[in-house]
Amino acid sequence: MLGVTWAGVDLDAAELTVDMQLQQVGYQLLHRETKTPTSDDTLPMPDICTVALREHAAAQKAAREKASEAWQVSDLAFTTRFGTPIEPRNVNRYWDRHCDLAGIRRITIRGARRDGDQGGA
Repeated sequence: MLGVTWAGVDLDAAELTVDMQLQQVGYQLLHRETKTPTSDDTLPMPDICTVALREHAAAQKAAREKASEAWQVSDLAFTTRFGTPIEPRNVNRYWDRHCDLAGIRRITIRGARRDGDQGGA
Protein backbone atom coordinates (compact mmCIF):
# COMPACT_ATOMS: atom_id res chain seq x y z
CA MET A 1 0.00 0.00 0.00
CA LEU A 2 2.91 2.37 0.56
CA GLY A 3 3.45 2.62 -3.20
CA VAL A 4 -0.18 3.32 -4.11
CA THR A 5 -0.73 6.64 -5.84
CA TRP A 6 -3.87 8.74 -5.91
CA ALA A 7 -3.92 8.19 -9.68
CA GLY A 8 -4.48 4.51 -8.91
CA VAL A 9 -7.41 5.19 -6.57
CA ASP A 10 -10.85 5.46 -8.18
CA LEU A 11 -13.24 6.24 -5.34
CA ASP A 12 -16.26 6.59 -7.63
CA ALA A 13 -15.72 3.13 -9.16
CA ALA A 14 -14.53 1.77 -5.78
CA GLU A 15 -11.35 0.36 -7.34
CA LEU A 16 -7.68 0.45 -6.43
CA THR A 17 -4.96 -0.16 -8.98
CA VAL A 18 -1.73 -1.65 -7.66
CA ASP A 19 1.11 -1.15 -10.13
CA MET A 20 3.78 0.62 -8.08
CA GLN A 21 5.73 -0.26 -4.95
CA LEU A 22 7.82 1.57 -2.42
CA GLN A 23 11.07 -0.26 -1.97
CA GLN A 24 13.84 0.42 0.50
CA VAL A 25 17.30 -0.01 -1.00
CA GLY A 26 19.96 0.75 1.56
CA TYR A 27 18.99 4.10 3.04
CA GLN A 28 16.98 5.18 0.03
CA LEU A 29 13.25 4.73 -0.65
CA LEU A 30 12.47 4.10 -4.30
CA HIS A 31 9.03 4.40 -5.85
CA ARG A 32 9.07 2.00 -8.78
CA GLU A 33 6.97 -0.42 -10.77
CA THR A 34 6.01 -3.71 -9.15
CA LYS A 35 8.43 -6.59 -9.62
CA THR A 36 6.44 -8.39 -12.30
CA PRO A 37 3.44 -7.59 -14.50
CA THR A 38 1.52 -10.35 -12.70
CA SER A 39 1.91 -8.30 -9.50
CA ASP A 40 -0.22 -5.54 -11.03
CA ASP A 41 -3.94 -5.65 -10.43
CA THR A 42 -7.04 -3.54 -10.11
CA LEU A 43 -8.96 -4.52 -7.02
CA PRO A 44 -12.53 -3.77 -5.98
CA MET A 45 -12.84 -1.90 -2.69
CA PRO A 46 -15.62 -2.40 -0.17
CA ASP A 47 -17.50 0.69 0.99
CA ILE A 48 -15.54 0.85 4.25
CA CYS A 49 -12.34 1.34 2.23
CA THR A 50 -13.73 4.05 -0.04
CA VAL A 51 -15.09 5.94 2.99
CA ALA A 52 -11.74 5.60 4.78
CA LEU A 53 -9.80 6.75 1.71
CA ARG A 54 -12.06 9.78 1.24
CA GLU A 55 -11.40 10.74 4.87
CA HIS A 56 -7.69 10.06 4.42
CA ALA A 57 -7.57 12.29 1.32
CA ALA A 58 -9.13 15.14 3.31
CA ALA A 59 -6.68 14.60 6.17
CA GLN A 60 -3.74 14.53 3.75
CA LYS A 61 -4.94 17.79 2.17
CA ALA A 62 -5.11 19.39 5.64
CA ALA A 63 -1.59 18.12 6.42
CA ARG A 64 -0.34 19.56 3.12
CA GLU A 65 -1.84 22.96 3.96
CA LYS A 66 -0.39 22.88 7.48
CA ALA A 67 3.07 21.87 6.25
CA SER A 68 3.01 24.66 3.66
CA GLU A 69 6.45 24.97 2.00
CA ALA A 70 7.77 21.97 3.97
CA TRP A 71 5.37 19.67 2.04
CA GLN A 72 7.15 17.32 -0.36
CA VAL A 73 5.00 16.98 -3.48
CA SER A 74 4.21 13.45 -4.65
CA ASP A 75 1.17 11.49 -5.77
CA LEU A 76 1.59 8.89 -3.01
CA ALA A 77 -1.67 8.11 -1.23
CA PHE A 78 0.12 7.39 2.06
CA THR A 79 2.76 9.82 3.28
CA THR A 80 4.14 11.36 6.42
CA ARG A 81 2.73 14.66 7.66
CA PHE A 82 5.25 16.38 5.38
CA GLY A 83 4.38 14.44 2.22
CA THR A 84 7.43 12.20 2.27
CA PRO A 85 7.12 8.44 1.71
CA ILE A 86 6.47 6.31 4.79
CA GLU A 87 9.40 4.04 5.59
CA PRO A 88 8.35 0.36 5.55
CA ARG A 89 10.26 -0.28 8.80
CA ASN A 90 8.10 2.31 10.56
CA VAL A 91 4.97 0.49 9.40
CA ASN A 92 6.36 -2.77 10.78
CA ARG A 93 7.10 -1.14 14.17
CA TYR A 94 3.59 0.35 14.25
CA TRP A 95 2.07 -3.04 13.37
CA ASP A 96 4.07 -4.85 16.08
CA ARG A 97 3.13 -2.25 18.70
CA HIS A 98 -0.56 -2.64 17.87
CA CYS A 99 -0.37 -6.44 17.96
CA ASP A 100 1.12 -6.09 21.45
CA LEU A 101 -1.56 -3.62 22.53
CA ALA A 102 -4.27 -5.95 21.25
CA GLY A 103 -2.71 -8.83 23.18
CA ILE A 104 -2.30 -11.00 20.10
CA ARG A 105 0.72 -12.92 18.89
CA ARG A 106 2.90 -10.91 16.54
CA ILE A 107 2.72 -11.96 12.93
CA THR A 108 4.15 -10.25 9.89
CA ILE A 109 1.99 -7.94 7.82
CA ARG A 110 2.48 -10.35 4.94
CA GLY A 111 1.29 -13.18 7.19
CA ALA A 112 -1.88 -11.24 8.00
CA ARG A 113 -2.83 -11.40 4.30
CA ARG A 114 -2.80 -15.18 4.34
CA ASP A 115 -5.19 -17.80 5.72
CA GLY A 116 -5.63 -18.22 9.46
CA ASP A 117 -2.93 -20.90 9.56
CA GLN A 118 -0.36 -18.09 9.45
CA GLY A 119 -1.23 -16.93 12.94
CA GLY A 120 -4.32 -14.90 13.59
CA ALA A 121 -5.57 -13.80 16.98
